[in-house]
Amino acid sequence: MRNGLLFLWICCTGCLSLSLSRALEKAPSVLYLTWMHDPTTTMTVHWHTTNKDRTSQVAYRKKGEGQWQFKEGIYGALPKTNLVVHTVELDELEPGGEYQFRIFGKRGVYSFKTLSNTLSRPVRFVVGGDAYFYLSVLRTMNDQIASKDPDFVVVGGDIAYTNGRRAIFKGKGWEIKRWRTFFKEWKKQMVTSDGRMIPIVPVLGNHDIKESTLMPMFHHFLFYELFAMPEKGTPYRVLDVGDYLSLFLLDSGHTYHIEGQQTQWLKKTLSARENIPYKMAVYHIAAYPSVYPYQNPSSRKIRAQWNPLFERYHLNVAFEHHNHAYKRTHPIKGNKIDPDGVVYMGDGSWGVTPRKPKKLWYLASAAQANAVCLVTLSQDLALLEAISIQGEILDSMTTFPTHSMVAWNQGVLLEK
Repeated sequence: MRNGLLFLWICCTGCLSLSLSRALEKAPSVLYLTWMHDPTTTMTVHWHTTNKDRTSQVAYRKKGEGQWQFKEGIYGALPKTNLVVHTVELDELEPGGEYQFRIFGKRGVYSFKTLSNTLSRPVRFVVGGDAYFYLSVLRTMNDQIASKDPDFVVVGGDIAYTNGRRAIFKGKGWEIKRWRTFFKEWKKQMVTSDGRMIPIVPVLGNHDIKESTLMPMFHHFLFYELFAMPEKGTPYRVLDVGDYLSLFLLDSGHTYHIEGQQTQWLKKTLSARENIPYKMAVYHIAAYPSVYPYQNPSSRKIRAQWNPLFERYHLNVAFEHHNHAYKRTHPIKGNKIDPDGVVYMGDGSWGVTPRKPKKLWYLASAAQANAVCLVTLSQDLALLEAISIQGEILDSMTTFPTHSMVAWNQGVLLEK
């Protein structure tokens, strides 16, 4: 019976027949996209079901084509639940191509777009952190993000606020419930104006794990079960997009030390990409915090270990979070303001109560506001804009595609 349904489902080129629709189960409430590998030729599909449904199969086709292709993946149990997470990586896709896909045995047809392997058209993405603390704030900011039609979104840690000593959301199964609420909202809201699902690129934060457990081995935290990584249990990685962008996604001391193995990897990886036009880093704890103490241990380690590498290899910008405010620094080199330095931007105020930034020597602009950063890459320059929860442009800067110089335009912080 299942094989017969599969044949009908894959071969169907139009709408499902009434009889087949009745045979299908409802669409999964938790369904999200991400990348393990090349965003121009792959897409990773995740969805959740009960452990009675262990079929990890996806049918997909390029939009406008009739024939469905079929790909089978894997599933894994979510600890202390009756749920499994399914993972199917679609590969050998066309750069800049729009695709449709279906989950086997479920209702619903969805679409996504791979990234272009050149900057023949602008590429737009959003970076923000500290996302789902208050549901109403998350939803409002999600609406603002989706309205910009980004190609993808990077969440820089503290995604669903499920862990940590100060976690206030408790009760039986509360961790997975919060994660699933976050993903359900993502599925409903993170859709572009033309109906594409927006992929999520996750970065680890302190509230995404139980406690900081520093050891170079796989950690059994929900974060690692919910998101497929190129190397299981290793959150730091680089996402290369065509010949124009490298995103360095780092662990700011949560399951891996800032120093040692991770810094050695960062040096090697940056060196190999010295001539990539745009190089940007995303991590959680800030080297240049707008609210937390400047001398906190993690910030000091990042300034000592990572910042010299950012400067040596001419990073365009580093996105930092954790502080629950908005900030952009002056360009900094050698821990001093320098026009040849690196700008640090962000500070994590997606779905939290914003805090008042301090007056600090390195801040070029700052605000007590919920905000995310919208990045638009083109061949000539990258425009970075801080978008508030009201949809206002709080601040902006530009940076240029060169490995030898970072230039910027002073943004103007709008009075609220």
